[in-house]
Amino acid sequence: MATSSDRDESQDEEKPAGPREAAREARETLYREHVLGAAEAVFAEQGFEAAKVQDISRQASLSMGSIYGLFAGKEQIFAAIVERRREEILALARNAIARGSEPVTQLEALARAYIAFFHAHPNFLRMHLRLGAAWATTARTVASDSHPIIVEILSLQTDLFRRGVAAGIFVEEDPAYLGTLFSGIDQIHLANWVSSGMQEDLTSLQKSFLRLVRRVFLKQRSS
Repeated sequence: MATSSDRDESQDEEKPAGPREAAREARETLYREHVLGAAEAVFAEQGFEAAKVQDISRQASLSMGSIYGLFAGKEQIFAAIVERRREEILALARNAIARGSEPVTQLEALARAYIAFFHAHPNFLRMHLRLGAAWATTARTVASDSHPIIVEILSLQTDLFRRGVAAGIFVEEDPAYLGTLFSGIDQIHLANWVSSGMQEDLTSLQKSFLRLVRRVFLKQRSS
């Protein structure tokens, strides 16, 4: 039987946070987002290995104590950035797939969305490219990277190509391979944009990528 003290403790646990606690949590969230933005810029410029927490502290204009009050170290900061961006990419992939029922429409929406995302977040793109890992390799070794977000993104792409191949719209290749190829072309296209100084505007960057996507994946009609 529960005692009165047990009931009191249970009620205390269920109480919503008071104004001071809510303000503290809001402030912590704000600081966290600020640190992640600063760290993304540092990792983009220096790479993960060379970057130090001191560099992130300087970029964020926050004390080392403030940084360590939020994160145990640069590994946790890096992981938090990747996790946040992965969630955003998954959301836009889901949205792109939901925009239509035709595989071509969905593929083009997905292509535009990916380019728009990285164009809007160039530091994350540069940070990612500095890792030196091929996105296509990551796609093919998804079994060793069982992160559920990555698995779902790749599953969405593979399913899209599977339906397009079955409908006779896309070239007849293994859908998983086509999804891998799509990721690889996306990375190369964006890497070329970065190496060229990131001067090309979003519309132009999307158009050039769409031309490649159509040329590579759509079946060419015989004349």
